[in-house]
Amino acid sequence: MPVTTIRVTRRSPAASGDVPVRPVPDGDVRLALLEPASARTTLDGAWWPRTTDLSAELAPLLEELGRRGIRATRVAFNPDSWAVAPRRLQVGDRTVRLGWFRHLDPQLLNLTGDLGRGRLDLLVVPPDTTGADAQRAFAAATDRGNVAGPTALLSALGAPEPDAGPPAR
Repeated sequence: MPVTTIRVTRRSPAASGDVPVRPVPDGDVRLALLEPASARTTLDGAWWPRTTDLSAELAPLLEELGRRGIRATRVAFNPDSWAVAPRRLQVGDRTVRLGWFRHLDPQLLNLTGDLGRGRLDLLVVPPDTTGADAQRAFAAATDRGNVAGPTALLSALGAPEPDAGPPAR
């Protein structure tokens, strides 16, 4: 399954050493969603950010989801996978609340709000993942038969384990 790329304005340059699935201009959101949505899947899709700076990476993702009719008002994540992030993020004309929870899978981004599909659970493909591994992760995350959680899915694919991430808070 090809990775969907959408042009958006970026707030920071792409991470060096990034190897995209196909040539992707800086600023494209690397996102795949399971369409149509299904209540019986473990994941709703995958997202491949360029850095661990959630403040810089999240706004373009939320803007793209908004263009697709998915309006998230809250985002939950495990802080061990990200640099320090604010509690609130201004996205366009609205404020999105961010919450970190250590019990969440480190490779999961959970979005709630006006989604039209309940909640949205995205596999977060680590930024330093190779293009080939990211392609496999996107395909597995959007497979309706997938029952693995985010970290288990990446491990089963043989993708390199993500770094320990930023220091604990």
